[in-house]
Amino acid sequence: MALSVSYGERYGWTVVQVAGEVDISGVSALRERLQRLVTEGCLRMVVDISRVDFCDSTGFAVLVATRRMLSSRGGRLRLILPGPETHTRKILQLFGIQRIFDVHDSVDDALADLRETVMNETRPPAAADGAEAVPRPREGSRAVAD
Repeated sequence: MALSVSYGERYGWTVVQVAGEVDISGVSALRERLQRLVTEGCLRMVVDISRVDFCDSTGFAVLVATRRMLSSRGGRLRLILPGPETHTRKILQLFGIQRIFDVHDSVDDALADLRETVMNETRPPAAADGAEAVPRPREGSRAVAD
């Protein structure tokens, strides 16, 4: 299967979706995309390789290089691995991927702390006495009941 790389943004993080085979024949496309994102200013990145069927040492080296590049600029990288029983995950574990990267099982898991932060920022503040805060009309305006 040919390598496919796409990306988007969630909660201020760039989410890169990688699918197919990351080997010597397709690794340059992945390297170029990740490097371009970092040089364009992306400092928080989630790389989802959960749909990667095969990843050799060249693919692993690109992930490590991207992590270093981000780290040198004050950035962060979170990695989504293939399922626990897949051959690709077992190979990556032999490379020591979980000691090097902030590893998660899904993009939702990787961004869970950010999702909760966004949710908390959109909730109205609680009243000081613990009662629910009730919106009050501003001075000079009238509240109209139906």
